[in-house]
Amino acid sequence: MMRLPKEITEIMRIIEEDGRQVYIVGGSIRDLLLGIQPEDWDLTSNAPPERVEELFGNGGSGTSDDKSEDGAGGTPGDGTRDSTGRRFGVVRVKRGDLTAEVAAFRIDGNYSDHRRPDEVIFTDNIEEDLARRDFTINGIAYHPQKGIIDPFNGRKDLKDRLIRTIGDPEKRFNEDPLRILRGIRLAGQLDFDLTIDTLNAMQKTACLLEQISMDRRRTEFERLLITKNAGKALRMCVSANVLNAIFNDCYPPKGRTDQGDFSMLIQNIDRARCDVDLRLALLLLCFEKKKAMKAIDELNLSKERARMQRAAHNLMMDLHFAVDKYSLKRFIYLNGQDVYDFLNSLSKQQREVYETPGFRIESRYYILDEIKKNREPIYVEDLAIDGNDLIEAGIVEGEKVGEMLKMLVDVVHRFPGLNTKPKLLKKAKALKNPIRAKFRNFYFVK
Repeated sequence: MMRLPKEITEIMRIIEEDGRQVYIVGGSIRDLLLGIQPEDWDLTSNAPPERVEELFGNGGSGTSDDKSEDGAGGTPGDGTRDSTGRRFGVVRVKRGDLTAEVAAFRIDGNYSDHRRPDEVIFTDNIEEDLARRDFTINGIAYHPQKGIIDPFNGRKDLKDRLIRTIGDPEKRFNEDPLRILRGIRLAGQLDFDLTIDTLNAMQKTACLLEQISMDRRRTEFERLLITKNAGKALRMCVSANVLNAIFNDCYPPKGRTDQGDFSMLIQNIDRARCDVDLRLALLLLCFEKKKAMKAIDELNLSKERARMQRAAHNLMMDLHFAVDKYSLKRFIYLNGQDVYDFLNSLSKQQREVYETPGFRIESRYYILDEIKKNREPIYVEDLAIDGNDLIEAGIVEGEKVGEMLKMLVDVVHRFPGLNTKPKLLKKAKALKNPIRAKFRNFYFVK
């Protein structure tokens, strides 16, 4: 008998005392059989969803929102909790700090939209419910007294470390093409292999991924990218012909250098920090810049995430040559500390992946540490004067105040000792002369 959290056994007891069947299913039992503590708990029952909500009162937190069941077909809900969610029979039940999803036994109809079944039929047969699921390792159910129900030999595939679909693989991927990425993600997560039939079916149906919204494609791909065996998962993506559906015209990389970088990235990406934005940037940097920029737009990233990905293409070379105090301060001033932090982390990951020297990274670390220790100014706000001081001294006014402050920042980047009010006011008066302004970072020796 497997040890279960008391909250799960309590949920199961309440449902069974109502005269219903209930089992642990899908990814939860898969992980338990692998000796992994489940992050999510999935139960299945022949209790109607309305009855589950009644049984748990406030503890039944309504029908599930847009979250695919691990191992189930399609998506149980899409944000319309009281209609779509109940239609697919999924209810969230909270006990203490633990939340479980209780799904009704069901048989799925056709998938005309390649996402959800057109109709579902609730059933009392647990094996009929298991038959609609995606992979054999997710088609297992467990009950503490009744034991394991495994009609598709999922335990054998767990032992053999294989990803195999339940039934005809082409049919399964036609129903929901996102299962292709989920299968590869599972392989990367668990260090499993794809069966030949599963891989062949992925190759034949990969084009259907283009019918899925980019948000859903990207989200599943990003989950794949941060698995423990992301390199293996990416190799499977290449074999299954799915990268075109993620990166469109970007893939495959064209130039010899880009191809070499891509091959080495796949080989060594597991060395990189398990951060989705850093790993995505490493991947996009393998592509020609113009196409990569187009891919960033098409990936439909958030505004902030897209900004960082573009910075990786536009500013990495600038950061590479920021090897002294002045250039490093200018880089941070012009682009922001957040961009510097991201690109500096990215350069560290490049060193791990491509086995390049790290002296520039170490040099930047010591330079920035010295800048901070000495409290050397970087931003306008760090200056010993502000716009009011310039106006009161009668040096500049209006729009020229901002221009003067920018010039003074540039000056103190090179000569931080000038960051006192008297010296900056004196320098500001001198910079009113266009020639002196142009040569503001030069000292002439008599």
